Formats: sequence, C-alpha cells, structure tokens
Amino acid sequence: NLPTPESVFELDYFKRSKGQAFYKLAKEMWPDNFKPSPAHIFVRMLHDKGLLLRCFTQNIDTLERAAGLPDDKIVEAHGSFATSSCTKCKAPFDQAECKNAILAGNTPVRCAKP
Repeated sequence: NLPTPESVFELDYFKRSKGQAFYKLAKEMWPDNFKPSPAHIFVRMLHDKGLLLRCFTQNIDTLERAAGLPDDKIVEAHGSFATSSCTKCKAPFDQAECKNAILAGNTPVRCAKP
C-alpha cells in the first residue's frame, strides 16, 4: 500500500509504516544477492592504475566495495547498505546485526539504546 513508489525510501513513511515496505525491499535487494559487473571491475582497475579520483554512484548495493574499491574513493549519493543508523538517536547500528535481522525477517530492527 505505498502511496508512491518513492515512499519506500521516505523517512516519514518509514516511521509511519514501521519500515514494512523498506525491510521487504531490503531483503530482496541485499547486496549478497548480486556480484560486481564488468563495469564495477573496470572502475576498480582505474583505481588500481591510479587514474580514479572518485567514484560517484546513485546505487545503494555496495557493489563498488565488493569490486574492491576503497571506501574513501566512493561517494554514494543516496546512501547504501554499507552503513545503518538509528532513525531516532542517529547512533551507528551494527551492520552484521542489521543484515541478519532483515534477512531473517526480524523487523523492525531496533536500536538497543533507550
């Protein structure tokens, strides 16, 4: 029951719906389900040869990291699965714990801080 397709990524909708649509999509799109493409490998090759200043991406799949690009070369315009944080207190959330909860369907993922 998304009001618009973009709603799945809007914080207000996430809070109202307890993240149901987001968590469902995240489970389907989790980066472990995909491998870097030849284009990702090409960008890493540019880095390896010292020709890459930055890699700007709109993708959230972290495939640039999976291809071997270092974090300091990647600019993720829309964020990514590489990090997560609490929507209330903004504290970083353990990525492995978040991943395991989403893939197991134990959502919404909760911050341990009060």
